[in-house]
Amino acid sequence: MADYTPTSHKAINQVHRHKERASYDAESIHSILDNNLLAHVGFTLPPGTADEDDWPFVMPMCYGRIDDVVYLHGYVSGRMMKALSSDTLPKVCITVSQVDGIIVGITSFNNSFQYKSAVVFGHGRLVDTPEEKERALAVMTNQSFHHADRWNDSRPTSDIELRSTKVIAVRIERASAKMKISGVIDDIKDKEDPELVKKYYSGVVPMKVVYGEPQPTEYNLAPTPAYLLPEAMNREQ
Repeated sequence: MADYTPTSHKAINQVHRHKERASYDAESIHSILDNNLLAHVGFTLPPGTADEDDWPFVMPMCYGRIDDVVYLHGYVSGRMMKALSSDTLPKVCITVSQVDGIIVGITSFNNSFQYKSAVVFGHGRLVDTPEEKERALAVMTNQSFHHADRWNDSRPTSDIELRSTKVIAVRIERASAKMKISGVIDDIKDKEDPELVKKYYSGVVPMKVVYGEPQPTEYNLAPTPAYLLPEAMNREQ
C-alpha cells in the first residue's frame, strides 16, 4: 500500500499540531474514508467564472473510494462539477471526520473530542468512460449501506440520469490521518486538587451512530432488504 509520509515539514499534508496523533499510511487513511458517509470537498472556481471568484468553496458530499481514487458526483451543470472537470486538473482537498466521544475536562480548555479524521489532496479529473463511471456510481451508492450492493438492488439507472450526472475522480496524491483516542488530559495540578475534582466533572461521553428500524414509503410493496435491518447496519460499524 502507498505511504504518504511527508518528505518535508512544509509538505501540504504534514501534521504540525500533535504530531503523535498523525498517520500517513494508506491503510489508516482508507479505513477512515471507507467507514464514514460524508466528505467535505474544498476547491476554488476557475478565474472569471463568478462575480466573486476568489472565494474558496467547501461542499459536503457523498463519496466513494476504489483503490487510491476518491470519487464524487453531482449534477452535470453544477458549479462544483464544472470546476472540478476542467482540463486544468484543478486541485482538490477532501476531508472526512468521525467523532467518537466528547472529552470533558476540569477546565474548558481541556475539553475535546475523541475522533478520527483523514485529509487527502489530489487533482480533479472528469470520468469520461462508461465503465469507470458505472463503477464509481456503484461504490458511491454502496458506501451508505456499509458497502452492501444497493446499486444492483435498485432500479437500473436511465440514460437521462446518467447524462445529467458528472463523476469526478481524485487520485490521492498526498494524505494524512489524525486520531485522538485517549481520554481526558487534565493538568496535573488540577487532578491533584481535591476541591477541583470534587466540584468539576471530568470524563468521556462516548458517541455512536445507531441505525433504527427502516420506515418504508406508503407505496412500498417490497420486503425490507436484510442489509437495511438494524442488526446488520449496527453490526457493521
